[in-house]
Amino acid sequence: MRILLIGDYSGLHSALKHGLLQHSYVVEVKIVGDGDKFKNFAVDYSIRPKWTMTKFGTFFRKGIHKLFGWDIAELEKGYRMQKIVAELKNFDVIQFVNDRPIQTLPFWEKRLVKQLVRQNGKSFLLSCGIDVLGLQYLMQHKEEKSLLTPYFENTDLKPLYDYVFEYQKKTIVDLHQLIVKHCCGIIASDWDYVLPNLHHPKYKGLIPHPVIIQPEEFPKMDRFSEKISVFLGINRGNYYQKGIHYFEQALGRIQQLYPEKVEIIIVEQLSYKEYQKLQQKATIVLDQVFSNDQGYNALEAMARGQVVFTGASAEFLAYFNLQPNEVCIEAKPDINYLVEQLSFLINNPMIIKQIGVQAKAFVKQNHQAEKIAQQYLSIWNKL
Repeated sequence: MRILLIGDYSGLHSALKHGLLQHSYVVEVKIVGDGDKFKNFAVDYSIRPKWTMTKFGTFFRKGIHKLFGWDIAELEKGYRMQKIVAELKNFDVIQFVNDRPIQTLPFWEKRLVKQLVRQNGKSFLLSCGIDVLGLQYLMQHKEEKSLLTPYFENTDLKPLYDYVFEYQKKTIVDLHQLIVKHCCGIIASDWDYVLPNLHHPKYKGLIPHPVIIQPEEFPKMDRFSEKISVFLGINRGNYYQKGIHYFEQALGRIQQLYPEKVEIIIVEQLSYKEYQKLQQKATIVLDQVFSNDQGYNALEAMARGQVVFTGASAEFLAYFNLQPNEVCIEAKPDINYLVEQLSFLINNPMIIKQIGVQAKAFVKQNHQAEKIAQQYLSIWNKL
């Protein structure tokens, strides 16, 4: 079986590829993408912009964006995809990571998608990150916690949501409809994408994020005199969407309350490898506030036995038959709440170890890459 994965989102397709290759009848898996921007995940066919990343290209790119609000890197991605698209044929399954898996000009992306669908077998759409159906749902359910919550509370943030509202444009909606028309099914990658797709006729269910389980041990807590390390990774592109400002304010208070007990690590805009290297040092990881489930970075930290503040909605807990704070701490847009939860852990290090052990077992049971790959294969082969 040959499988082609178009695009990546926080390493999901990268981990899925690892899991798929553990199955003997999967003979080839290829990923096409730009490495998920600055995260720089490994891909087999790169459409990562090069010229627009040079010193002169960046200057020209910024000028065009300032004048017209358009990123010319999209044009370069389309060009690089056009150069390789003829090679991407005779795969049994092709999976698009989003409504905009290539992220070039919509009319060009439609043409590329048509060619990919025409020269390969079955195609599937992974609902991952903001997309057309997700945005439509969130605009109709403003009371629900989501990445749009900060915008609903303060519409002055609208310029920071330009990439989100792209999915309202007719050209992007048309692209979405094209992919859906030709795909055999839509798969949700976590609880944030279940409700927007739940009643769609092509929705095939939830398959949790795959995680590559590493043989790493839980951070040593034998000596309670050691400082507890709290990690916060910042991506300025989705700073408000993830609720990072709540974490930053909570950490400021924690630093004042426990200067001798806590070490705080804050990093920004790092590649995936650099990010992981620093995150691995932490005891507690602050992931995101405005989500209902865990993203890939949170799950990797949980797999190492770290305690993660992240999405853990009632629906998520019910689905996996969990109690609150059993495998992670639900992050809420409430600074006092975050300080209380962090303080409790800092004053009770054995609870940190207990949650960490449970988190590690949870990820191994429900997100292990080979098991998740089997779930994808079951759906792909069934249709």
